[in-house]
Amino acid sequence: MNLLSNDTFRVAVVGAGGTGAYYGGALARAGADVTMIARGPHLEAINKSGLQLNSVLLGDFVVECSATDDMSSIDRVDLVIFAVKSWGTDAAIEAMASGGMVGEGTLIISTQNGIDSEPQLSAAFGAEHVLGSTATVSALISEPGVVSQNGGPGSLVIGELGGGPSDRVTALVERCVSAGLAAEADDNIEMALWMKFTFICALSGMTALTRKPIGDIFAQETTTAMYRQVLSEVAAVARAKGVAISDELVSSTLKATQGREPFIIGSMGHDLIAGNPIEIGLLNARVVEMGKELCVDTPANFAIEAALRPHEGGAG
Repeated sequence: MNLLSNDTFRVAVVGAGGTGAYYGGALARAGADVTMIARGPHLEAINKSGLQLNSVLLGDFVVECSATDDMSSIDRVDLVIFAVKSWGTDAAIEAMASGGMVGEGTLIISTQNGIDSEPQLSAAFGAEHVLGSTATVSALISEPGVVSQNGGPGSLVIGELGGGPSDRVTALVERCVSAGLAAEADDNIEMALWMKFTFICALSGMTALTRKPIGDIFAQETTTAMYRQVLSEVAAVARAKGVAISDELVSSTLKATQGREPFIIGSMGHDLIAGNPIEIGLLNARVVEMGKELCVDTPANFAIEAALRPHEGGAG
């Protein structure tokens, strides 16, 4: 369909946790036909009472939307928002492929952390379906059927993986903006993906390592210095791969993070505290892996990996 037409815009949110529900909920409120893929009590609550979204950016509202744990039952959609945690990626892709969700004209955007999501989705469904995207928002399931968003800019940056502008990116961004989302197009989405990766490796890595929010981290010289070193190491790996993240961009990222809400904890920190599996293999350990391949030293990221690997599978 035409993304800006008056036809029903069909969306599937694969992983209706905090992030997926935030973006999907906004689109549902704007009139899109959204199906949330969820499980357990969260799934039951959405089907019984709708999705309650409490947001400092969008306001508080309830949307009536369908929810399921069976992706094979979903017919072709116009947009897939791929928002599962990294450890659920393979199973989610297999489940998506089991039905007709992805068809002619379907676009897929990923809100996952890391830099491996787009290649995996492209390999599974074809590169023509996948756009590059970065999502920056602090949102979580506060109770079944209820998602609370209390931090982060709520941004959604979308671009063609091959670079340059396109009509479909422009149309999708306009639809998201009309739903109240802070969406924008980026003609160099590879840079945006690496900037997000750099940001999240430091935020999630350091808040998980210390079990403290960024306000406590930046109150200490030692942890602030380590935070900056994590950023610098990821940027050095990026440069070795041909992505020009300068020291100035590292400094501006650190400064911007220091200006954020002091209570913010990265998603890996939240998962660690809750006893859930953590995405260390996708983040700091991935930096270490690439650093070894490219002969780039990554001691701060290695320290985070070493400390957090024992918690990778969660408390269970």
